This record gives sequence, C-alpha cells and structure tokens, in this order.
Amino acid sequence: MELILHTEGWFDAAHHLENYEGKCKNIHGHTYKVEVWIKGDSSQLDKAGILWDFGNLTNKLKDLDHPKEGELNNLLGINPTAENISMILFYGLNKINPNLKYKVRVYEQIQPKECWCECGDF
Repeated sequence: MELILHTEGWFDAAHHLENYEGKCKNIHGHTYKVEVWIKGDSSQLDKAGILWDFGNLTNKLKDLDHPKEGELNNLLGINPTAENISMILFYGLNKINPNLKYKVRVYEQIQPKECWCECGDF
C-alpha cells in the first residue's frame, strides 16, 4: 500500500540575493515555512511501523535557524533563493533514506501572500 506522509516546520534566517537588482539584494530576514511530503510503501516500514521519522525535518531545520554564520549566504555557500533552499533540503532529506520519494516546499513569506518553491520526486 502506498503511504504519503506530510510534515512542516519553520526557521528564521537572514539572507540577501546576489546578482539580483531589487530590494532583496540587501540583507533582510524571513520566517521560512517548510513543508515536506514523503512517499513510500507499507513494505518499507521499520520494525516500529514508521516509514520516516518526522523529527528528521526538525533536525535539518535546526542548522538553518538563526545560523551562527550570520546570513544563509555564509552558511550555504550558494545564493539562498527559495529554489536553492528547497533543493538543499530535498537532497539532505533524500540522504536519510534514498529509497523514498520526497517533495519539499519552501515559503519565504506566509503573510500577506503565499509564495513558494517546490521540488521533488512527485
């Protein structure tokens, strides 16, 4: 039987966009919202009956939340666009169990409008 899990988390961080001509070229911060969907099969459950531990996302987001390096730019070593952050999270989560399929959605801003980038296997 196919199983699809969903979890979400938040982190706060500052960044600026390099090679970008707009207000986001200056340092600013966001409360990012991250949603993750994990797809697998009931045959992949572990001995406890768990496909994927929801705490995995919490652990990944701890590194991004108020990073000691200051901005996300310094931590990630890549332009911290929603696209790049979603791919970094996708590949990091995929390393936990590459036999599952993942979809990651990163929101830079939740209010007053929702804007997101999504990437993944489904």
